[in-house]
Amino acid sequence: MTLRESVLEACPVLLLSLAALSLNACGAYSAFNTSRPSMAGASPVGRMPDMNTLQAKQQLMQDLMSNPDLPAWHDERQKLTMAVGDRVFDKSFDEVFDGMIVALATLGSRVNNMDRGSGYITGSIPDLGPERNEELQRESLAEYVKIKGYPESVLHRQGAYDIDPTLGRNMMTRMGGSGLTLTMVHQSAHQTKVKLRFDNVYYPKTNQELYRYVWVAVDKQMFLDKALDH
Repeated sequence: MTLRESVLEACPVLLLSLAALSLNACGAYSAFNTSRPSMAGASPVGRMPDMNTLQAKQQLMQDLMSNPDLPAWHDERQKLTMAVGDRVFDKSFDEVFDGMIVALATLGSRVNNMDRGSGYITGSIPDLGPERNEELQRESLAEYVKIKGYPESVLHRQGAYDIDPTLGRNMMTRMGGSGLTLTMVHQSAHQTKVKLRFDNVYYPKTNQELYRYVWVAVDKQMFLDKALDH
């Protein structure tokens, strides 16, 4: 059994355990507090979550772990890849290969594997910044919830004993093992084609921003290289 399958199998048990823990905590509160506050004056932090919403969140977590992608997202990414995923540079293969390595480094992308002979480079996803990353994660989760038909309440936390919705956002970015792939092909002595792809980055808007982010850095590096040559 793979690690992913083990996590998927354990997920329902873990989530149900969370629900049981929250119920036990509520019972413990009743046993040791004779002056229990009324619901009208109770703080939202101590309020028990609605069980229907909690069950929906459990199902959402399982969906995110087993299938974080959506058909509509897949189709949109395909169109985006065809539009901006490939570039042709009027430079030699070695110039483009070296320029790509430097450009990725400036973006904070860690190169995991590279082979000059095949023109193949793999690396980590560039960092768009904590604020922008969180914003895109929040948008993607909200769109996922809407398309899958979940109630909007799964996006909010109802008290201290509820499942934190940020777990879902983190799941969308961590479970897939995201990364980037660059493939370079000789077109001629002074022309090289580059294919840029992002692996396990499902939200189309995130793909769009990553394409723009990487290509801008590559263009800057190519301009600097050209200036140095002269």
